[in-house]
Amino acid sequence: MNHKLLYYLFFASLLAAGCNQFQEFEDITTVDYQAEYAVPIVNTTLSLEDILTKLDDRTTLVVDPDGLIRLQYSGEVLRQTSADVFANINETIASVPLIPIASKHQPLPFSSPDGLQMDRLDLKAGSFYYTAQNEHPFSIQFSISSEQVTRNGIPLKLTGTIAPYGGTGTKPVLTNLFSPLLLNGYQIIPQNDTVYIDYEALDPLGNPVDLSAVVIRIQDLDFYYVEGYLGNQIYEGGRDTIFIDFFDQWTQGDVYFAEPRITLNIENSFGIPTRSIFEVFNVFTVHNEVLPIESTFIDQGIDFPYPTLAEKGQIKEGQFVFTKDNSNIDQVLGAGPIAVDYEVNALTNPDQLTNIRGFITDDSYYNVRIDVDLPLYGQARDFLARDTFALDFSTFQKVTAAEFKLVTENGLPLSVDIQGYFMDENGQTLDSLLQQQERVVAAAPVNQDGVVTESTKEIKFIDIDEARFEQLRSAKELLIVASFSTVNEGRVPVKVLNNQSTDIRLGAILKVSDQ
Repeated sequence: MNHKLLYYLFFASLLAAGCNQFQEFEDITTVDYQAEYAVPIVNTTLSLEDILTKLDDRTTLVVDPDGLIRLQYSGEVLRQTSADVFANINETIASVPLIPIASKHQPLPFSSPDGLQMDRLDLKAGSFYYTAQNEHPFSIQFSISSEQVTRNGIPLKLTGTIAPYGGTGTKPVLTNLFSPLLLNGYQIIPQNDTVYIDYEALDPLGNPVDLSAVVIRIQDLDFYYVEGYLGNQIYEGGRDTIFIDFFDQWTQGDVYFAEPRITLNIENSFGIPTRSIFEVFNVFTVHNEVLPIESTFIDQGIDFPYPTLAEKGQIKEGQFVFTKDNSNIDQVLGAGPIAVDYEVNALTNPDQLTNIRGFITDDSYYNVRIDVDLPLYGQARDFLARDTFALDFSTFQKVTAAEFKLVTENGLPLSVDIQGYFMDENGQTLDSLLQQQERVVAAAPVNQDGVVTESTKEIKFIDIDEARFEQLRSAKELLIVASFSTVNEGRVPVKVLNNQSTDIRLGAILKVSDQ
């Protein structure tokens, strides 16, 4: 509801029983009464599409090919990037700050208790540290390497000489603690979820010896690409609320949308089987209710489309539409919705099928957006809205009385009942516009499909005599209360189409005094 609609209602409200001195407005050009003036005020055509385009930026107006008008409300995009996934992998690899190398061919596990199994890692960043201590009285030629960690096909290997130990004091060490090997550009290919670290220690004659203290440390890893079975993990997507402004001016009454939809829109470039988890999915209503949206698809989750290993670099898109056939949204969105609150998280590898190998790149992401679609197809019964308008009769000092005539030709399947109240600067009611709430626009008849078959015409009059006009001079506001119903008092579902409109012609005879 917006002011343009309520201005329309205001014009529609200038009516009531009384004189019928007017002819059709086409004839209202002059009048034979001295000090009376015939004034055409409004001659316009309004469609509901015109009115609804003035709703705020939260609302998108869509017209179907058959002309049916839809109100669409979209939430913010809930986005998850590869950063959190890579952080989990880094945490797994670097879970032990210092790794003692107790054998010359030692395995480093590249798996985790939650099932992370990696087949390939392309490194964007990271640091590799090592320290080797010599307890022998001779120098040592030392090397540490891994055949499974390569750069441009060349395995990682670091070498150096460790000084002999003199028997007392601190034992000599070889370390790169202050100049670690930077791992950007390296690729790791585990074997059976394992990477082997090898070290070699040779005496001056080239004979292998053992060292009692060799340690390594891997930290600050970042990745271009990871491939494998990447675990069964929940990743938080965030929470959002969609506000629905259709009911902003609502007071009472019911509106039922016959075929509402809520669409889950998904964009995904994670190459991993992923399933939605709805932590929150509720509708807030004008009755201060919080109603859960219910569906077996919410309980079971909705699978995201995802690229396979053969589709690296592709973005998969998909939609899932909640309708009245697979959920209860016709009930919850028929209860006067003012907001939809939702939180959607993602569960990777929901079926824990380790034979399905996936991938993630450094620019992988998924987006989830929820759209609410309210087609103007349904029923309304005593849908009451109200708004106030500022008045100032000080510019009409010479006007002592008025008579208004309103002619409407309605092609919309909506009837409108009106009452108005003139109020002073203290909010006290001075007078009502009508003796009682009155129908000013009759709903056009519809066929079995809810489509209007012909227009209806209404003619209304209202007199404001001299005494009443004088009483209203101190009015500062007009409160308009409008009640909407579809045809047959809201018992028949109707469709509002973009080619349906209401013609409004409003004129007045003003009595003017020079006193």
